[in-house]
Amino acid sequence: MNPRKLIRMIRAYRSGVALGDVVLLKLDALSAPPRRTLERLERVRGYAPEHELTSLRALPAGTLGREYARFLDANGIEPLVISAEMKARYHDAPYPLRFTTTHDLHHVLTGFDAGLAGELGVAAFYVGQGSAPLGAAQLQFVRALYSLLSPTQARTIWHNVRVGLELGRRAELVIAQPLESWFAEPLAEVRARLRIPEPASARVWPSGRSVFGEWIYPIKKKPA
Repeated sequence: MNPRKLIRMIRAYRSGVALGDVVLLKLDALSAPPRRTLERLERVRGYAPEHELTSLRALPAGTLGREYARFLDANGIEPLVISAEMKARYHDAPYPLRFTTTHDLHHVLTGFDAGLAGELGVAAFYVGQGSAPLGAAQLQFVRALYSLLSPTQARTIWHNVRVGLELGRRAELVIAQPLESWFAEPLAEVRARLRIPEPASARVWPSGRSVFGEWIYPIKKKPA
């Protein structure tokens, strides 16, 4: 943790800056980029296109961009907007920028939903990739804690963590890819390029109802 950066993040939050900027500053303050991952991010240095929902909704069904928009709409999520100032500041520090802006794309690519077990599945995918701001031991602690606090979801959480770790180890490093340039391509083709199997064949399990999960991820909401 970097106290100076944490103070900067708190001040930014209190001043009412865009949520995307706050999330970016928080990630940068609380974690250091994994060295092995950092060395592989050169191709996306300064790469931070807008995620324009209206355009994405107009893409053909089954494309990466259309399914991404569908995921956001179904869960009441707005794409995180990063200001031009922050993009310039982090131009040469691609890890926090790409990690922040591609999180929900990780959900779409892997098939993990936005529920408690889905979020843990994506976290495990990051750990398997070596791109997570937390380590394997921290993941296991969170898995045990969340299972204790949401016992009806324990089996699904443990299953999705195992699946996420395996998927992450086998896949190409997702945050090092220019994903936004592939929005118009079929999702199935993008998954194949990244060596991510279809969710059904990977045995990704959907999250169940969890009061704790809905409390800890308040930004998410179930579709009407």
